[in-house]
This record gives sequence, C-alpha cells and structure tokens, in this order.
Amino acid sequence: MKKLRVIAALALIVMLLASACAGQAAQAYYDYNAYDNLLGAMEIVNCQSWASLRVYPDSASARLAKVPLGSTVINCYYQDDRFTYCEYNGIGGYILNSNLSFIYGPVGYEYPADNYLGNMQIVNCQTYASLRDYPSTSGNLLMRVPLGEIVTNVFYQDERFSYCIYNGVEGYILNNNLSWISGGSSASNYDSTWIGDAYIVNCLSYASLRELPDTTAYRLAKVPLGSLVTDCYYVNDRFACVTWNGYVGYILVDNLGWD
Repeated sequence: MKKLRVIAALALIVMLLASACAGQAAQAYYDYNAYDNLLGAMEIVNCQSWASLRVYPDSASARLAKVPLGSTVINCYYQDDRFTYCEYNGIGGYILNSNLSFIYGPVGYEYPADNYLGNMQIVNCQTYASLRDYPSTSGNLLMRVPLGEIVTNVFYQDERFSYCIYNGVEGYILNNNLSWISGGSSASNYDSTWIGDAYIVNCLSYASLRELPDTTAYRLAKVPLGSLVTDCYYVNDRFACVTWNGYVGYILVDNLGWD
C-alpha cells in the first residue's frame, strides 16, 4: 500500500509539472521584442456564447478558458492561418482566427482602414504618457502608460492625437508620445504625404523639432545639420512630421533633404 501511495504521489507530481509546462508553452513561441506578427487587441465574434482559449494552436489541445462572446483579448500575435495567440484575464493561449475580429475604434465611431498606423511605442516623456477618454488634453485621464510600453490598434485621429488600446483600455494619446514599431503600411497610411527618411539641410547648425506644425510651437529638440530623421510625412505645405532620437515632432520641409 505504501509503495502504491509513493507511485501515485510521483504520478501526481509529473502531471502537475506537465500542466505547468503546458501553461507556459503558449507564451514560449514569441520573441516579444519582435512585433512583426503583433495584431493588438481583438474582439470575440462568430460564436454562440464563448470561444475556446487553448494551450496550443490546435483545436484538440486542452482548453484554458471559455472567453465570452464580445470580450476583448489583448497582446494578440498571429500564429498561422488557423490560430492567433491571445491573452485573456492574464491567461495566455490560442484562439481560432475565425473567432477574432480586429478592433477599428470605439463602437459606432470606427476608423477607416486608411487611418491605421499599426503598433507604437511610448516615447518623449519622463515616465508616462496620458491615455485620455477624448482627443484633448482636457479629456479625463484613463490610464498612465509607462515610457517604453507598446500601444496597439493605433489609428490617426488628428494632428495632435491618435486612438489606441493599452491593456484592453481604449483612449487617445498625443502623437508626440508615439513612435512607430510595426503594423500598418507607411505608404498607405499617409498616401502621397509619405516621405520616408530624410536628412537635415539648409541650416547653420540645427533645425527645430517642434511639438506642433507651427514655428511658434514649443521646441522639443535641436536636430543637428546632417542628422537622419525617419518615418517622415507631410502634414501641410510647410511642415513634415518626423522621428528623431526617440522624439516625434514637426520640422520645416525646407530643412529636409535626400541623397
């Protein structure tokens, strides 16, 4: 009898270890510093009441949770033509692509696909950027998004703000606090306004990178003559939005040149 108890205990330990490994396996597929397959937040659709969150990208694998219809899952990474990795209530696993729908903005106020900017990183702040409930600095603060964090489902709202999702919370962040990471299509996002990379020219020592496309706006940085600025696009006849050294702001078109 004692021998049987020992065997049963060992079997239980093996089962627990296998279960723990299975729970971790879903999160072992991705290098989270590579965002090429990052989809962002998605909604559960095309089911009667719930979709299965599974340990592996296989409909025969163990179910970790039943995710209710209409729920939001976050940190979604495309796995293959059948499954996507998702997180729900802190649990990571896989859901059938047919049960997922990309979030294009607040219900009833969805953005056109052309406004999609992709996934972006929080920059140009000391500790955090404000996620607000309205595209205005007077909007209510929903969340403080730490410097360096990734926001997803980013859609261009106007010259100052973009809509985005962070940890399942929807809101608006200043464009100045966002730097492109992945997703979207630079050419299609900005159509004929897209410039690409450029060099600082036509100045004695530096060009002013400003918070808004206005020569009286606050100067974010002095960009030295000859410096490379990236992800540039025209905002009007005088200014282009550019990224330099972690800053996103506006520089006079006259100060931009190409090889």
